[in-house]
Amino acid sequence: MKTSRIDALRAGIAVLALTALGLAFGTGGCGGRDTLPVEQRKLLVFGMDSADWRLLDPMIAEGRLPNLAAFRNASCSGRMETLVPLTKSPILWASISTGLPPEAHGIGGFVKGAGQEPVTGADWRAPAIWDIAGAAGLSSDVIGMWTTYPARDIDGVIISDFLTYGHGAGVSPAGLVSPADLTDDILAVRVDPDSIPLSELERFIPADRLDAAERDYPVLMKKLRQIYASDLTYLNSARLLAERFDHDLFYFYQRGPDMISHTFWAFFEPEKCTHKPSDEEIAIFGQVVPRYYDVSDEILGEVLGWFPPDMQAVIVSDHGFWGPRKSGQKGVHEHSKWGIFLVRSPLYEAGTTFDAIPLYDICPTLMAMLNLPPSDDMPGVILQDGLTGLGTRVAARLEDGRIGSYQSLSPAQAGGDEVAPEVSEEIRRQLESLGYID
Repeated sequence: MKTSRIDALRAGIAVLALTALGLAFGTGGCGGRDTLPVEQRKLLVFGMDSADWRLLDPMIAEGRLPNLAAFRNASCSGRMETLVPLTKSPILWASISTGLPPEAHGIGGFVKGAGQEPVTGADWRAPAIWDIAGAAGLSSDVIGMWTTYPARDIDGVIISDFLTYGHGAGVSPAGLVSPADLTDDILAVRVDPDSIPLSELERFIPADRLDAAERDYPVLMKKLRQIYASDLTYLNSARLLAERFDHDLFYFYQRGPDMISHTFWAFFEPEKCTHKPSDEEIAIFGQVVPRYYDVSDEILGEVLGWFPPDMQAVIVSDHGFWGPRKSGQKGVHEHSKWGIFLVRSPLYEAGTTFDAIPLYDICPTLMAMLNLPPSDDMPGVILQDGLTGLGTRVAARLEDGRIGSYQSLSPAQAGGDEVAPEVSEEIRRQLESLGYID
């Protein structure tokens, strides 16, 4: 009988840890003065794609986004500087999750090859933080993260990024969830976009404009339903996992803010557009973007509410959002290099701010919160601004104890779950509408 993947990972990291740190993961050695207590090492990561303080700060000043505002008061926070030149979300999130540059982790974009087939989990060439955590005996829930289809075995659960595709197309559920025995339960909480009543979209569109929107702008209304249904699906899935499991790392990714921004920002800041939307379009869709962030803040509040109020948590985006360019270029050209990063932990002073954290510093910082050392091939460092006394000692110990590389923990190449043609086409159409591919 072959050794399981998890056993192999644990054996590999045990050798690395003993060589580099001598029980680096807090099972002994250094005592309590420079080690976060075991009971405080759990971590929630909330990924809010494209979130930008340029939009969020004015909304908070208006008294909106109460959950984000309260979290910022209890955290160390500032801007996140993304990779420049600006690039695509799967690349950025893979670098956030591995701490490595694209040429090392293998994720090169949304699609690959002349046929523009979706990039999938088979393209990972480096271990993510949940692989490293699993090898150290820590369990993870990973919900909705890019390029996680087909969902592979980890110590915990992966709900892949393909869960929301293929409604009504008879697409096989194989590979959507790991472990597979959770698939039926996850599919049961999936939200069909067509099931969202018009009245519920009053959250984004003025009530007196809903009928006109449905009648005159069916394509935009379909997109709004799809984006909202996707975020609700992953929220429902995450809720199910939070209720059933008590894992060490809870990694929740929300794609909706980015898709909403690419689709509706032109109506929010029409003065930026080469071709200004009509007055009617602005009246109907002009507040979809900020109103969607109101809903995202509600989702954030619910997710935070599943866990103790003092649990370590991070809120992060992969880039910011500038909006339409006068050139008319879409996709990554609409991004800005300044995202957000907030960290609540005994390692960081609540209420402090920093100017910027480079994207490559995110993974080492997350690892420090789990008491895991970064590796020498990670170009980033543990965030130094805002450290408490304990944080300073922990960061110094882990930085001094860097190991050579975690590359031996790279996931086995996935396979056996081909992307259904209907799903590939659905993904290509979506990416074309957002300006990410031609």
